[in-house]
Amino acid sequence: MHIIAIANQKGGCGKTTTAINLAAELGRQQQRVLLIDMDPQAHASLGLGIRERCLQGLYEVFNHELSLEQAILPQVIQGVDLVPATVTLAAVEPLLTDQPGRERQLLEHLESLKNRYDQILIDCPPSLGLLSINALRCADRVLAPLDAGLFSLDGLQQLRGIVGLLEEKYALRLPVEIVLTMFDDHTRLAQTLLGHIRQLWPGTLHDIRIRPTVRAREAVYFGKPLCQYAPRSTAAADYRRLAAALLAAAQQTAAGPSPTTPCSGLENDIEDINMSLSSEKALRQMVVLTFSDIECNRLQLAGDFNDWVPDHNVETRKLNGRWQKVFTAEPGVYEYRLLVDGKWQADPTNPHEIPNDLGGINSLLQVPAQL
Repeated sequence: MHIIAIANQKGGCGKTTTAINLAAELGRQQQRVLLIDMDPQAHASLGLGIRERCLQGLYEVFNHELSLEQAILPQVIQGVDLVPATVTLAAVEPLLTDQPGRERQLLEHLESLKNRYDQILIDCPPSLGLLSINALRCADRVLAPLDAGLFSLDGLQQLRGIVGLLEEKYALRLPVEIVLTMFDDHTRLAQTLLGHIRQLWPGTLHDIRIRPTVRAREAVYFGKPLCQYAPRSTAAADYRRLAAALLAAAQQTAAGPSPTTPCSGLENDIEDINMSLSSEKALRQMVVLTFSDIECNRLQLAGDFNDWVPDHNVETRKLNGRWQKVFTAEPGVYEYRLLVDGKWQADPTNPHEIPNDLGGINSLLQVPAQL
């Protein structure tokens, strides 16, 4: 049983798309595959056509209400079983906090499946919490999708930091492989980022790159992997090559599973991680956007700060005919758009704009650092 955690601490970098299509390609190559959706947004489940949000899942597993095997949806596509994300997954973090060995819960549950699957893929959430730590704790390797963006690179730096901490604390060897997704290396920005990656983490950049294509977004909309929706697309071919390369690497690995017993004196290691997480969260600031000249029945907000999920983690207020959107974000520059009565558009009250990949315009928001 080979376990791959697919992770980056920034959303929108192709993480879930990679999880879906890599699982599908491994299934087509006669592998017994389990895909675990550990992202509370449930995008891996949605991308495979699972739209029911009231299924039992990992929350009930971690709460000992059912076994991991009982949470599995069999054969959602050829050769692939799925543990779906559900509405209750967002409540797992406080549940795990009070459990002994909280960082090893998923590892212990997977023990019962070690003879059932050849490959287990975990779509990690875009945050440094106990869900991500559980996924990394049981993984044999980490696949880190990266697009040509500063936020994605920063997310990768955070991921490598937490991986390094886990390796040190638990005497693990957890290799991180970077896979470029939606990456146009003809741009100056892309070349700059490639230079940074090669300088910071030599030898970690995978040879196979996932070329950009609109077919990938279309496939997600229809709840299918690329190998079913657009098997002749460039990205489908790239994922086939990636699956074959990872399968060959797994078969050549002679070493057994990573050690699961913590080093002596590490009973409270997870507290060190939680302290790091608390420090990171302390940097987040409240942002209030006010829209006084937009008349509509429903106004939603989506951007880099909430993984482009309309109104996710955003509070809506309406005062004296004005709309207010309130959320928290770390200092930085973010792209965003409005969803006005179901129609996407840039913010008409904001003159700061940038073209997006779909031929439209995104608005720009700067969250300054507090002094």
